Amino acid sequence: MAVVPRTVHAEASAPAAGGGALRVRAQELLRTLAGPGAVLREDQWQAIDALVTRRRRVLLVQRTGWGKSAVYFLATALLRGEAGLGSADLGRRTGPTVIVSPLLALIRNQAAAASRLGIRAGEIHSGNVTEWDEVYAALRAGELDVLLVGPERLNNPTFRDDYLPELAATTGLLVVDEAHCISDWGHDFRPDYRRLRTLIAGLRPQVPVLATTATANQRVVEDVSEQLDAGAGAGSGAGPDAVAVSGTLVLRGSLDRESLRLAVVALPRAEHRFGWLADRLGELPGSGIVYTLTKAAAEELTAFLRGEGYPVACYHGGTEAAERIAAEEDLLANRVKALVATSALGMGFDKPDL
Repeated sequence: MAVVPRTVHAEASAPAAGGGALRVRAQELLRTLAGPGAVLREDQWQAIDALVTRRRRVLLVQRTGWGKSAVYFLATALLRGEAGLGSADLGRRTGPTVIVSPLLALIRNQAAAASRLGIRAGEIHSGNVTEWDEVYAALRAGELDVLLVGPERLNNPTFRDDYLPELAATTGLLVVDEAHCISDWGHDFRPDYRRLRTLIAGLRPQVPVLATTATANQRVVEDVSEQLDAGAGAGSGAGPDAVAVSGTLVLRGSLDRESLRLAVVALPRAEHRFGWLADRLGELPGSGIVYTLTKAAAEELTAFLRGEGYPVACYHGGTEAAERIAAEEDLLANRVKALVATSALGMGFDKPDL
């Protein structure tokens, strides 16, 4: 019977204590990743310890900006390159981390930051089919630490038959990003994600699994936990704020973000909204993102703003892979005033001056 997880209100700025040499190394890696002032929080350490030392299955329900990507990149660095840190298992180099995410733009963005840790990443998605063999050759040769996979690949017959069995057999850590997409009780259920049960069930014993989301009610938490439990037994606990749900460790925090502000400007028609934006976009400092609900709206607004003299780029699910990557790079380098994007870009793009 599932144990209902309680919300964890961890001290956001509290330094992590305990854990010996592994924890010290995790703190050092975090400073390399995020800057000299970065402090490993208690809740982040709980997740890393559960993955690296206990080889647990973990569900992280934490707000955007909490540092979920830091958890899986630090865990990857520790599992792939750190030996002799307090566990016999840590003396053996594990296989690569596989990250399944529908938001490859965000993961690419985060992986670029993780390169500061020496983490090498490759991608498998619908936009680079001709590169799959090259990526897999690098993976087999031990030249990649992270493989980024779009969830639609899990339903692709070629990927499922030719690549998935070997991937399941060699993975050292599986990360499921936007994990609420697993659950048909969630607001963004994606059928491709149901194939994850097959991938998870094919993992070797003691391969840790991390699922992350910033949006999940209790029903979704229980459903996702059940999916993660495929082929796994219940493990030991990982601290007083950790709650085991059918073998899955659930770490749940407040989703409130005090730095965010919401304002609504009610305008009757699209042309009024376009005009309002054109009048004010130039007043805003730096570069940013304008989200639209549909691909058509993104294209129409991009054309309008370009006509008004603004350097903007369009970004949605139908944009060619090379164009997407170029648009992401242009945004990071402030070569465009804005990306006009659908939710294909995601909502957690890492750009300090966004």
